Amino acid sequence: MRSLSRFVAALVWAAVLLVPSLVFAQASITGTVRDTSGAVLPGVTVEAASPVLIEKVRTVVTDGSGRYQIVDLRPGAYTVTFTLPGFNTVLRDGVTLAGSAAVSVDADMRVGALEETITVTGEAPVVDTQSLTQQAVINADTIDALPSARNYFGLARMIPSTVGGGNDVGGSAIQDVGQSVRVHGSRNTDQRITVNGVNTMTLQAGGNIGGQTPDVGSAAEVTVDTTSLGADLPTGGVRVNFIPKDGGNTFANSTFVSFANESMQGDNFSQELQDAGLGTPNKLLHTFDLNESFGGPLKRDKLWFWFSTRFNDVANEAPIFLNVNAFNPNEWLYVPDTGNPAVANGTQNNNSVRLTWQATPRNKFAGTFKADKWCNCPSDINATRSFEAGRDRRFPNLKQEHMEWTSPVTNRLLLEAVGMMLFERWGDMHQRASTGTLTEAQEAIVPQMISVTEQSNNLTYRARTNNNNTAVPSLTYRAAASYVTGTHAFKFGMNNTTGHLRENQYTLNGLSYRFNNGVPNQLTLRQNFIAETNLDRDLGFYGQDRWTLDRLTVSLAARLDFFKTSFPEQTLGPDPYGPDRNITFPAADNINWKDFTYRSGVAWDVRGDGRTAVKVSFNKYLLGQTLNGLGRDPNPVLAMVTTANRPWTDANRNFVADCDLLNFNPNGECGVISNRNFGSSAPAATFDPDLISGWNNRQTNWELSTSVAHEVARGIGVDVGYFRRAWANFRVTDNLAVSAADFTEFSMTAPTDARLPGGGGNTITGLYEVSAAKFGQVQDYNTLSSKIGNQTETWNGMDFTMNARLQNGLTVQAGLSTGRVSENDCEIVSALPEMLSLTAAQASGTANGVAQLRSASFCDRQEPWLTQFKAYGVYTVPTVDLQVSGTFRSTNGTDLAPGFVATNAYLAANSTLGRPLSGNRPNQVIGLVGPYTEYVDRRNELDIRLGKVLRFGRSRSVVSLDVFNALNSNAQIAIQQSFATYQRPTEILNARLLKISYTLDF
Repeated sequence: MRSLSRFVAALVWAAVLLVPSLVFAQASITGTVRDTSGAVLPGVTVEAASPVLIEKVRTVVTDGSGRYQIVDLRPGAYTVTFTLPGFNTVLRDGVTLAGSAAVSVDADMRVGALEETITVTGEAPVVDTQSLTQQAVINADTIDALPSARNYFGLARMIPSTVGGGNDVGGSAIQDVGQSVRVHGSRNTDQRITVNGVNTMTLQAGGNIGGQTPDVGSAAEVTVDTTSLGADLPTGGVRVNFIPKDGGNTFANSTFVSFANESMQGDNFSQELQDAGLGTPNKLLHTFDLNESFGGPLKRDKLWFWFSTRFNDVANEAPIFLNVNAFNPNEWLYVPDTGNPAVANGTQNNNSVRLTWQATPRNKFAGTFKADKWCNCPSDINATRSFEAGRDRRFPNLKQEHMEWTSPVTNRLLLEAVGMMLFERWGDMHQRASTGTLTEAQEAIVPQMISVTEQSNNLTYRARTNNNNTAVPSLTYRAAASYVTGTHAFKFGMNNTTGHLRENQYTLNGLSYRFNNGVPNQLTLRQNFIAETNLDRDLGFYGQDRWTLDRLTVSLAARLDFFKTSFPEQTLGPDPYGPDRNITFPAADNINWKDFTYRSGVAWDVRGDGRTAVKVSFNKYLLGQTLNGLGRDPNPVLAMVTTANRPWTDANRNFVADCDLLNFNPNGECGVISNRNFGSSAPAATFDPDLISGWNNRQTNWELSTSVAHEVARGIGVDVGYFRRAWANFRVTDNLAVSAADFTEFSMTAPTDARLPGGGGNTITGLYEVSAAKFGQVQDYNTLSSKIGNQTETWNGMDFTMNARLQNGLTVQAGLSTGRVSENDCEIVSALPEMLSLTAAQASGTANGVAQLRSASFCDRQEPWLTQFKAYGVYTVPTVDLQVSGTFRSTNGTDLAPGFVATNAYLAANSTLGRPLSGNRPNQVIGLVGPYTEYVDRRNELDIRLGKVLRFGRSRSVVSLDVFNALNSNAQIAIQQSFATYQRPTEILNARLLKISYTLDF
């Protein structure tokens, strides 16, 4: 009740104050009305009518300069009518709106009788001469026609400038949770997946991913914004916006069903891959997808509905065999059962219903309720993680309640408000019998199993080390007031999100081992905990104007953001590896950022004919932030040291750590613990107030965008653009317990190996090892990079795109994008050598990365020019009603960072260190190549659909045969990066897949 009352109060407050949101997501019609002499005509009544409007028609009047704008129009076909006493009525038919484009419709009126109507039929121009946002629009017909996975990730990665990974050939992945796309140097957390402009993603991961993914079956169209985003959101990454179907005055239906199994998949497991060490390829076993949606009038012109449901079931063979020794506590080695590959399964269910109510001629309400449930059980099974070390990724309870109100108060003033309540219960949970992953006997023995990670091949087996069970409720609301004249389109708005994160981080066995070639050398201790974090506000106010001066359109906007998080009182009780733990942390504030950003730009209609536009914009954005990163890291529970390592020599080979694990000093077979604060209330890290509070301290970036768009022929447009993004306000970590003088600088000779650039054998300089006296002393202090030294990151690149919408029904989009990032943190690592110790994710952009020590000589680094090409097309052969469509993507592989396990013996013979590693460590993993030097394979993916169109009365159905990965590419998606098995493939692109699909629309 408390959250419901907050929601209602917030919505009413926003509506009353008229503080602004959603106009950005809708298209507009704009233009100038003149008489036959060329003089402008003020006072002309302009009406836009369409069956997609429940209110039927929207009306404005031209201003003193003869200009008009009709905003907030849903996608569809419109008829625009111009009337003025004493002049002929002009009717413009066939105006098609999509996305948020400003479509120019001008009119020339001549003196005549009112009853005489002049009808003009024409198409919307290819070039948008007013909007600065680079936007791709994919309508429902195109979504149905293209061979794709029918999710936001599959649609967004078709855009030429977007960058995203994944291995979803023909829907072989269950769905798009956890997938992100980037553009022009943006971050994953800058991505936003919205419905009518409201983010539907979880608070936990930066606001870019989550379980509440929109259903394409309920979307009238999907827009993908990549450049020059508006001020309604603080971020500047990829925004995928779903415009939901409202229903209509006629009952309509849309059905999609597809199926494939292992007999319909080819074989791309070449001898070369087998020789390279891939034991078994990833392979589809079956996929079934049913998406049914329908709607219509409950009361004509008054109340519409749209219902959608989706069921998806997928099973895949993982690229690893089952472990013969799985669930046997007395066996310690992974032994592949070469006749039985592991299998990963996933099911997804979602249901939604939307109601649209035209309460009065000037008040429209809409509401959506959506409930989802899905389970990838088991999952996270791959060439470096065996079945028994996998997880059950479960989303047992997902709910979304979405309310909207819009009111065209006058023909110039538009008000709107929207609110959304989300609830996500999810977790990367331990495998269990109830999901069908394990038998009851296996589940009973899991707590006895100690997880093992083998250094030589980065394989984790026997058990999983960490799990979570999380609840994330949130409330988002927005409101907007738009005042539109012929030359100005003002909008003033606000948006806010509040929420809570409760995460239960647990393990069934807090002890795990590390082996090297089967020999134990390290153990890890973990404690369980529950952490809670509040998002008190993610509040923004903005104002913007689009000012049209003849052929020039100037866009200006400013935004103020107020971001605050806090922690409630939290108590931690005893734990198996903290039997005396009894800690209570008082409630505390965390982030309290205040930021000013802006958007600015101009668009010039070069010739005034709507065919050529030059656009320039300069924008400042903020890094996407929710209860991730700095939003939760300072939580005193999370800041505790709950994981620590100890060197271990298993002298008697009984695989038991014969020592007192809770005695942190060397004893028995165990060396000194890596952090003496393990399990205590002392934080592993503290945070500079300037990093987490104050004005303009949040990580930010500036984007420069320049482009020229030209309609080269009727329905065919080209666009060439240059883009630059620069980042600032980086977070760095300074271990105050050590200084640069406490490190020994040394060099090492890399091993000689043909797999390395130049055959290896080179000298790696700029390596640092902490002194023995300082090992294990950790007092991390997180601060702004500018307080330590200069740090830079910039991205530069160009896009070349072509779009065609021809009268014969051919739709084509194609484009090439190239760019590279440049980074420099030399002053940082010179002062803080501890920052050269990288996590696996920091070291490599490819799966199976390994944590490693990086050379300081790589502090100034630059990517090569990375170029990708993408295209899609749809065409229906009219004489035989044969639908032909396809997509093609040629994209770069991700970067690699091979890590070499340098033992004390190797370092003694091949380095200048001159002493054993500190803390009695048996080895140190050292990075052998510089960043952006080695990459996995380039991927060339061609997907084709051939469909026969069948028509019966109002219905249209298509029976299709899809061919995914038609070239049968076996490009390597991931490889081993541990040096002993470097370049051994661990995942390849799924083989060619035939898939049968059927659509029915009426």
